[in-house]
Amino acid sequence: MIVTSTNTIEGREVLRYFDPISATAVIGANALSEIGASFVDFFGGRSRNYENKLQELYKSVVESLKQNACSYRADAVIGFSVNIDELSGKGTQMFMITAIGTPVLLNEIKHIQAEAVGGDIDGSVIKNKVKASLIIERYTGIYTMDNATAEFIATSRLTEFVPLLFKAMNETGEDQVFIDRQATLFRYFDFLDKDQAIAILYGQLLSDDLTGAQFKIISKAISSSNLIDYDQVAKLLAGSLLAKKAALKVLSLTKTGMGLLM
Repeated sequence: MIVTSTNTIEGREVLRYFDPISATAVIGANALSEIGASFVDFFGGRSRNYENKLQELYKSVVESLKQNACSYRADAVIGFSVNIDELSGKGTQMFMITAIGTPVLLNEIKHIQAEAVGGDIDGSVIKNKVKASLIIERYTGIYTMDNATAEFIATSRLTEFVPLLFKAMNETGEDQVFIDRQATLFRYFDFLDKDQAIAILYGQLLSDDLTGAQFKIISKAISSSNLIDYDQVAKLLAGSLLAKKAALKVLSLTKTGMGLLM
């Protein structure tokens, strides 16, 4: 069975969509024997035992998802994603991995050979999710992260980092290290799907608690990433005074917008 994170499958036509399904696996933190020893290995070298444990857990939830989809007589699962949550209480700590997707029925126009699910590429999803969780938990400012972490955030396309990025927008620094690292960090919006980036940035412009620093960086991101969207601008113009100011700023970034203002 094909399991893919995309919403389409090349050469196949979706005849029917079923209700979204999920599969969950839970593992105690003590089962990941190396997790309490040192996180240095995770960010630096490679911990083979740790990765093997994650691979096994990943394969388990994917297989459960497939079996669930088979009960619908589906041919594939699209929109596949993996979420990782930490559960703790009463002296215990566990990790819960949830796989989500939409079963679909396909036609037989063209047979597409599915790539093996559970390989190194798919397994990296879980490792990146865990790494992102640790970065967010430890984050205290741009200065406290290294260049490799900033690059990881920028290219990750993980929406978990959005609150961290808006928090980082309020930070200031004048030395070259800060400037370069901040520039790397906010390349994040260049790697997102365009519609997703537009929804995040313009949504923040509609926020009532938007700060001056955030306003400046968001405007710059919209301009540098070519994310001008006039439907979103119209929503800003119908919003608060600050939203109207944001709309005028966005319009001023384009020749077309300048013509509309004149």
